[in-house]
Amino acid sequence: MVSKIKLKSKRTKAQTPAPKKDQIVGSKKNPKGSAGGSRGKIEVSQKIEKTLKNKKDEHNDKYKAKSKRVDLGMLKAVYRRGAGAFSVSHRPKITSRDQWALARVNAFLKLVGTGERKKAYNTDLDLLPSGHPQKSDLSEVYSLAPNKYSHIDFKPPQGAITAAKRSLKRRAEMPPSKRGMTAVGIARARDLANGKTLSPETVKRMLAYFTRHEVDKKGSTWDEYGKGRQAWDGWGGDAGFAFARKVVKQMKSVDEKNQKLRAYGEAIQVNALNEYDVPEGLTIGKTFKTLSLGQVSSRMSGDAIGKEINTDLLNELVRVFNERKVNDPVIIDWQHATSPFQGKSPAPPESGIALGMIIDLEVKDDGLYAVPAYNEEGLKVVEKSGGILWSSPEYIHGEIFTRDGGDKVGDAQLLAITLTPRPAQSHNKIDRITLSEDLMEEQVKELQAKLAAKDELVKELEEKLKEMKDEQDATMNAEHDDAEKKKEHYDDSEKKAEKEDDEDKNKMMEDDKKDHNKMSENFRQDVALLNEVQALRESVKKLEAENTQIKCDEAVSSLLLSLIHISEPTRPY
Repeated sequence: MVSKIKLKSKRTKAQTPAPKKDQIVGSKKNPKGSAGGSRGKIEVSQKIEKTLKNKKDEHNDKYKAKSKRVDLGMLKAVYRRGAGAFSVSHRPKITSRDQWALARVNAFLKLVGTGERKKAYNTDLDLLPSGHPQKSDLSEVYSLAPNKYSHIDFKPPQGAITAAKRSLKRRAEMPPSKRGMTAVGIARARDLANGKTLSPETVKRMLAYFTRHEVDKKGSTWDEYGKGRQAWDGWGGDAGFAFARKVVKQMKSVDEKNQKLRAYGEAIQVNALNEYDVPEGLTIGKTFKTLSLGQVSSRMSGDAIGKEINTDLLNELVRVFNERKVNDPVIIDWQHATSPFQGKSPAPPESGIALGMIIDLEVKDDGLYAVPAYNEEGLKVVEKSGGILWSSPEYIHGEIFTRDGGDKVGDAQLLAITLTPRPAQSHNKIDRITLSEDLMEEQVKELQAKLAAKDELVKELEEKLKEMKDEQDATMNAEHDDAEKKKEHYDDSEKKAEKEDDEDKNKMMEDDKKDHNKMSENFRQDVALLNEVQALRESVKKLEAENTQIKCDEAVSSLLLSLIHISEPTRPY
């Protein structure tokens, strides 16, 4: 007899199931859904309402920002949810429903004021004040797939569900030595057998598994439902493989479309400059990536420099920037000249002057992007660099407090972005600093895109012409063979019929000739198209040559200027 062992994950004390006496379902005063929003009509005792009002007043006296202020409706909703959660699970030492619910209110107030919360506490984000950086709908909190994949069905098909159930059943019937699947595979089989909606990452892992293990079908124990067959079905079998291929293809299509839209958005960025509130005297520059995801290491020792840069850090930098950019503007300087953390004496005015400020930050898939606004000196520095310039952000990763009251701001803050030819990060991980895209390069790229489209069209036309020619040759050969056979079998008594057939054939040949002439005309048009493509190629080469010459001239001019400066005599002091 095979014994079944059910593995259970260890619960925290807060997840201890509530005893039966505390398991209250429903309420006449507050029906289901009453805590679904901060405007719900929730009834609490006079004592609790007074307590909530006092907490609200204390909190609002401390935090003046609109995105950090709370009202009584919010706190009632949080309290009601906490009271309901008490019926499901709570710490054994907590015996009061009010105590458990008020503890949740305190956690909510801490989240509103400081942004701090435990990772698992995400059930009240929809109640946060408008403008709070962590505010979101509950539907987004519990969604497995990002909104961009909302049209894709991540629920496994019936065939995959059946295969997973079969795998678990057959595996249980096998002796321990013949049981396949890892712990991950067993978990996947259980999710599929239960028809659980999968996440995009899980579907990608399914496709990776099937691609690697398709060779297992040739194994000697496959027909005996050996370990390889058990694992294959546990991941959904052939139906799961087809499902994973389809869904991953749909996701790739969405990702490619989003990438094109992102590129298009960056291309028309200049047209959207009026959306920014640019201070007087400053000129907006080209957006650049200033922080890349990953760990930065020392070239001298290989040791890690600071903590690993991840999306949580970048999101916190953006959140604090948006909240504090009026009080703590992020300036742009040269070679960390104005940094108070360099351990050197203050920089003189000629090198310590600010070059501009950052007016916006955005987190993208590959890092943190900054929108700069330069002053006159900053424009000169960027222009003279000729693109041989990068950025080096200066930020604090740890608890941050205000300088005008000591309130906690968050866990990371961007202080400044310095311009340097030698950044700490790898040059290929971040963007060059330029004022705008080179016009010549844009023209070359545009012509290259047109050329690629023309090449694709010509390729399609050539394939169609070949198909039409092959089809015509096959038809004419078949007709010729038929005519030869008829000629051999016809006797003198059927000459009249042959004559009629000859007339029909002549007519067909005339039609074929017309078709051939038409094809020739199409071919001539395609030749003209090929000539146009060749002309485009020559235009691209010419523009690239001109662009290279311009850059060479600029480099020579720069070198001559530097030689002139070197040759000037030094004045005695």
